[in-house]
Amino acid sequence: MRLVAFHYAGEKDPIVFINPEQVVAVRAFTSSTHIYVSVLQKDGGPSYYPVRESLDEVVALLTGHL
Repeated sequence: MRLVAFHYAGEKDPIVFINPEQVVAVRAFTSSTHIYVSVLQKDGGPSYYPVRESLDEVVALLTGHL
């Protein structure tokens, strides 16, 4: 299993590791990029991680095309 490190877009800016095989979508917002994963939240809604990297950086890191 390959894990990719991202800077979580939270108050303390911790690192979050994401398995690229579980990613189903990536979407850019003004202050963060959301990485959506295949596991749903308890209420059935989509699970995502807001990260500080740009959309292009996220895609490059997830695909291994740096």
